[in-house]
Amino acid sequence: MGHQPIDPPPKFRREMERAIASGAKALHLGITLRPPNEKYNRWRVQVAYEGRKFDKTYGPGIGNAYKGYLQADEWLTREKAGFQGHPEYESAWLADFIDDYVERRGKDGRWADKTQHQRKGDFRALVKIAENRHLRCKDLKAVHLRDYLATVKTASRGRTIKGLTKTMIIFGRHAGYFTRDQAELIDGITWTPPRGYQQAPTRREQSRLHGDISTGGEVMTFEQLDAWALECQERWTHGYAFIHTCALLGTRSGEIRVLTADVTVANNGLGNLVDLENGIVRVRVQATTRVERKELPKLKKIRDIAIPRDAPAGFSMIDWLPGRIENALAEQARGWNPKALIFPSLSGGVFGEQNIRNRVWAPAATELGWVMEHPGTSMNLMRFTLHSLRDRYANTALHVWKYTEEVLLQQGSWKDPETVRRFYSGITDQTLAQAMAIHGWSH
Repeated sequence: MGHQPIDPPPKFRREMERAIASGAKALHLGITLRPPNEKYNRWRVQVAYEGRKFDKTYGPGIGNAYKGYLQADEWLTREKAGFQGHPEYESAWLADFIDDYVERRGKDGRWADKTQHQRKGDFRALVKIAENRHLRCKDLKAVHLRDYLATVKTASRGRTIKGLTKTMIIFGRHAGYFTRDQAELIDGITWTPPRGYQQAPTRREQSRLHGDISTGGEVMTFEQLDAWALECQERWTHGYAFIHTCALLGTRSGEIRVLTADVTVANNGLGNLVDLENGIVRVRVQATTRVERKELPKLKKIRDIAIPRDAPAGFSMIDWLPGRIENALAEQARGWNPKALIFPSLSGGVFGEQNIRNRVWAPAATELGWVMEHPGTSMNLMRFTLHSLRDRYANTALHVWKYTEEVLLQQGSWKDPETVRRFYSGITDQTLAQAMAIHGWSH
């Protein structure tokens, strides 16, 4: 409701003007309002219900009196609802509940900045429905949720939105906004595809089709990795090393963009230290969508990553890092790269995620012919993206380094083995050739 006075309707204004003139209290729909006087220049608003009291003061002016009245009326409505077995906050505006849920960072208050920003976008259509139809929480019905899901364009997105909405409504039920029946509404609806809809393949599925239909893979080969790195080098001083380092460490974009050679920067929570002496990268933070802020890595998984000594794709980190660390510290000393970043932006700061995409890896991928048309839309996908380097890392760790499941999950910070199997490990364009070679066939 905010801190500003609220312009009252004419009847309420007349009643309060009479109260001010006489100095007597006013009673408006069961709520007592005591006007300001010479000793105390504030309105006092009071109401009681079943032994519980609302008693607050507000600044001078009838607008403040009306704001106090509305707050008292809202309190009284909640008290009556709770006493009668209804959700205490069922009369709250639905749009306000959703905004508050996002502001509190979800049911447990654990959303990172990026997640909070994404959820605000996810629920935007439902907020608009709630505002346009003037819905309170008690008004929420299946038709509103169905209309909300109808704004979603794809089946996978529909499943995601349904799951997010279910979590929010169940939280709202336990917090006193919705009934049990309302909390169960989401289970009775589903995303309905529009007439003529055909589900497009995922990027990984489409990646296979982009090559030979019988042999195409969803994980890049070492040759494809090196070709991409070379193209990135044409666009950025550190492009070649950046691509190979991502594939060798399995770090996420937000983690690798803040690699630092300076232990003080790392200890201050501003970067991830490359500790070459001990052969590890200490992953403690990740860059957020606002590059000046840092937060814990995804899933809160702080970890140390072993620096590989071998060069499966032809690039040796162990040979490249000493010179780069020395240069990063020298750049810091002369004030150009203040955080001694291993991969600084063109201005010496942290590369923004969209910036590095638009300037470096996406144009390089386009040059290699990796752009794929997305069926049914005008949007194009890339056969391989920066996140695909984690796919490459998983395959290298499993098949070249022979990591056990436990080691792979710890080093790559994946949630569980099923996540790796479904979304990261996979075949390459060379998988068939490898099978043929095992049996003595040339391919």
